Amino acid sequence: MKKILAVLLSLGLLPALVFAGGAAQSTSPATGPAEFTATFLKNDWHGDPNNMEVLKKLEKEANVKVNWLIYPNATWNERKNLILNSGDLPDVFYMNAVNNADIERYGPQGLFVDLTQLVNQYAPRLVKAFDQVPVYKALCTSPTNGKMYVIARAAEREANTLISQIYFYKPWLDKLGLKMPTTYQEFYDVLKAFKTGDPNGNGKQDEFPFSFGNGEGTYSITQLFSMFGYGYQGFLATGNGGFFVNVNDKAVFVPGTDRYKEAVIWLHQLFAEGLLNEEDFATSDTKLLNSKCHADPVQVGSFVAFDSNIVCPAERLDDYVRLDVPLKGPHGDQIWVSAGNVANMGGTQFVMTNKAKDQPAIMRWLDAHFDPRTSIELFLGPVGTTLYDNNGMLDYIPTPAGLSYSEFRYGNCPVHVPLVIAGDDWGKTVQVMDEDAARLDWMRGPLKPYLTQKFIYGYANADESKWMLAQGKDITDYFRPIEAKWLIQGGIEQEWDSVQARLKAMGVDDYTKIMQSQIDRFAQYSK
Repeated sequence: MKKILAVLLSLGLLPALVFAGGAAQSTSPATGPAEFTATFLKNDWHGDPNNMEVLKKLEKEANVKVNWLIYPNATWNERKNLILNSGDLPDVFYMNAVNNADIERYGPQGLFVDLTQLVNQYAPRLVKAFDQVPVYKALCTSPTNGKMYVIARAAEREANTLISQIYFYKPWLDKLGLKMPTTYQEFYDVLKAFKTGDPNGNGKQDEFPFSFGNGEGTYSITQLFSMFGYGYQGFLATGNGGFFVNVNDKAVFVPGTDRYKEAVIWLHQLFAEGLLNEEDFATSDTKLLNSKCHADPVQVGSFVAFDSNIVCPAERLDDYVRLDVPLKGPHGDQIWVSAGNVANMGGTQFVMTNKAKDQPAIMRWLDAHFDPRTSIELFLGPVGTTLYDNNGMLDYIPTPAGLSYSEFRYGNCPVHVPLVIAGDDWGKTVQVMDEDAARLDWMRGPLKPYLTQKFIYGYANADESKWMLAQGKDITDYFRPIEAKWLIQGGIEQEWDSVQARLKAMGVDDYTKIMQSQIDRFAQYSK
């Protein structure tokens, strides 16, 4: 009976259902697929969603046609605000197109659809996924009113709790008679030698001692701050708590600490001497880092990334050696900040707006995401293109020459969409990635003693969101340009006291209490 029901649902042959208040209506034509619009936030690696086989597979199963509204991810926020204010909404905000603050603001106003009843009616595989990964349902549920406006992603991937890795180009270390650095001072000495020693041998000072990207914590200089006591990604903050780090389940406002001041003074020295590049700090995507790592002759002496294979050509991977133990800072601190237990979990991957006419058809499409194999293909690419079936275990097709793995993967699947891959699927349904195996060995071995801090996963309730969109945004708007100036131009010593007084007056203590409440709330979800 269930199989018959699933077939009838997928073909759109069940009678239309109408709920009171005009909620869920089926307006699918009997002879053709239902059509709806959805956002697609395209990063530097993404292919065209209209050509992605796994997205075509979803359409075919649900008997729908998705009209993709494609936007560059890097400039989406400005466009999003215009769309939300205009009321000219898509049927579906897809791929984190809105954030949790938007959900808590606009959901109760009726702009976004409460999915609770629709999930129970039309999404049996999603209901099963909630049972399979208990914390997942909490990530999809508003802490304000208990309604479900959003469907998140749950790809339990232990290796992803390690946000980033730092790599050094060993041929340059060998040529200059250097060893892998172990302290902040040795790190400085290595960068200085990379800058002045012409290690690529072309007679030009065109080397980049350390490269990074400032679009997200994975590629940022977060781990460099850790040498001074606290991991930090505040310069990336957009009002979502990036100024804070979780230390033993306590929220610490890092820019209010003396250790932060020391770190900024030291990092400014690196920028001033050209050991860190101002251009990297101003870049919001990884395109620049990729181009530098692909340059010929080699230009990058060290860099930070989720994994070297994301930004480096295959022929150089063996030459870039990972830093296995955190660098020791001036006070002896050795810390590696992680994402905690929410790496690849959470987000606002699917939000239905009140413009959606054929809600049952859209829900059928959503539920198709949660077929176990389809979830894997959405995250890693389709079988036959990026994956192959090795006697029931999905394994990886080698990355074609001239492409990075990210280009190969994102070119064929969206990745940042609703799906569930449980932790025990790795090694049972899909092969553990080579880089994941190496990362797991690393984090369970030499790195384990240093994983003492993590970033804060925040899902604010309505009152907290209101505060963060007002006073919290004021703090962010005030402090971000000051922080950038301190790092690039200097001046923190002269301005420290006045800025701290201003932050206090603006309500940074209240901000800390809000972030602490979110730590406490998520701890309850995770039990």
